[in-house]
Amino acid sequence: LNNKKAIENYLFYEFVDHYHQRNTRNEEAILSGKNKLVSVLDGQQRLTSLNIALRGTYSYKIIRKHISNPNAYPKRQLYLNLLPRDDEDFEYEFKFLTEEESCKTDSHHIWYRVNKVLTCSYSELSQHYKYLKENNDVKIVTGNRNIIIATLKTLHKRICRDKYIAHFDLRGMSIDEVLDIFIRVNSGGTKLSKSDLLMSTISASWDKARDEVEDLIDNINMKGRGFKFDIDFIMRACLVLLDLPVLFKVRSFGPEAIQKIRSEWKNISFAVYETVDLLIDFGFDGLTLTSRNAVIPITYYVYNGGSQKSPYRGDLKKYLQRVLLTGYFGSHGDQALSGLRDYLRKQSADGSYILKKKKFSFNDLKQNISIPGKTLEITEEYIDTFLEYKKGKQAFMVLSLLYPDLQYNIINYDQDHIHPAINFRNKTLRDMGLSEQEITEWKEMKDQVPNLQMMDGRSNKVKNKTPFGDWLEDKNSIWASDQMKGYLHKNYIPEKIEYGFANYNEFFILRKKKLKKRLLAILVDL
Repeated sequence: LNNKKAIENYLFYEFVDHYHQRNTRNEEAILSGKNKLVSVLDGQQRLTSLNIALRGTYSYKIIRKHISNPNAYPKRQLYLNLLPRDDEDFEYEFKFLTEEESCKTDSHHIWYRVNKVLTCSYSELSQHYKYLKENNDVKIVTGNRNIIIATLKTLHKRICRDKYIAHFDLRGMSIDEVLDIFIRVNSGGTKLSKSDLLMSTISASWDKARDEVEDLIDNINMKGRGFKFDIDFIMRACLVLLDLPVLFKVRSFGPEAIQKIRSEWKNISFAVYETVDLLIDFGFDGLTLTSRNAVIPITYYVYNGGSQKSPYRGDLKKYLQRVLLTGYFGSHGDQALSGLRDYLRKQSADGSYILKKKKFSFNDLKQNISIPGKTLEITEEYIDTFLEYKKGKQAFMVLSLLYPDLQYNIINYDQDHIHPAINFRNKTLRDMGLSEQEITEWKEMKDQVPNLQMMDGRSNKVKNKTPFGDWLEDKNSIWASDQMKGYLHKNYIPEKIEYGFANYNEFFILRKKKLKKRLLAILVDL
């Protein structure tokens, strides 16, 4: 960058020199008065690793020392064992060692601090050999003279002479163009989104932005059974909540927008927290929430004062279940977000936006929303597909419809195999006399919705591998008749059939019919 104004408009961070396990964040670079600089956009992790290895230190906790003890984190530097190993699956051994650890030599180890090679020329390597001989076991060093010198020469060549780091410059481009190139190029390593890079733009006007956003993400991701929200979600939510253009561009985060985010951050954060609490109440977590964008319209509704009381709370859950089942946000997600926001809001006399209604109705949404290529309607064919979903994210969506009254925010529930998975081993199925075709079919049905029920985690562990027929017989001996009827009804278990595993096929077909009837009533007859 050769533009002082551009340097002032963005926030830059120093590379890490001295890594410490208890403080892993980069420090802000002080650039006042700078007219030009080189900024690294891609390859930061590789360069940071090289920087620590060749110019810095690496401090991590010693086992059995308390985390609050400052002596638990000794500084270590990168050392190379000058004696190549032929008894391992590697040739050259590198380790981060303390100075004390590096002095321990034996017939297999002579340690050399790697960054020393940066300060010497190729012809001066002999002086380093002399130093090694004077400060280590002379017999070991002199006995391996040729190997040590060859290793030192190889190290010098790799670090000081060979050019392995490829790079290319970006000049005369807009920031949007640069970020788009970066995202396309950065297909390997840690995935970075445009939102990660936009943080630099925002932080230039709001110095605590990164900490505030990262703290919010950390806190909401620890809620319930854990979530996987990221910067993308928070940044996109800010655009939607503040009635800014939904399309992701750097220009969307201009000075006015950033100031608005900053001034509204407390309310934005509160709406996000409230939304995540709703998700927990609805039974979702990071494994079952298949679209984070689908959550943002709920956050917009909460942010603008929409009621979360019953029955509107239940309608919000219906909305989320429906859009996740239909893949409403699967493509053209920006279009879906913009359309749903327009459905929820209206413009007031002063030009600001408010909710059309503070009482959410899913039926009203379904009847009045119209986005090209999107539908909230579900047909019988959809239901047939839903019942073939296997244990996991998609199956949870179906089961959450079938078990609407479970208190997910109080009790942990599992997707339980009614007939235990262990029953479906090939040997067991062959011993039952099933054909290979039948074995394939039964194993396919094992994880599908008709063989799944929602069960609290503790009961599921007790049930575990017990054959369903045996488990049900045991319960029948201790439950009152109305308890047994309640269990069968609540879990859509077909009655008046044999529950032994030999009758699994009939059980599966009959339960599938009951589930389909219920799903048709919930989803198609609304």
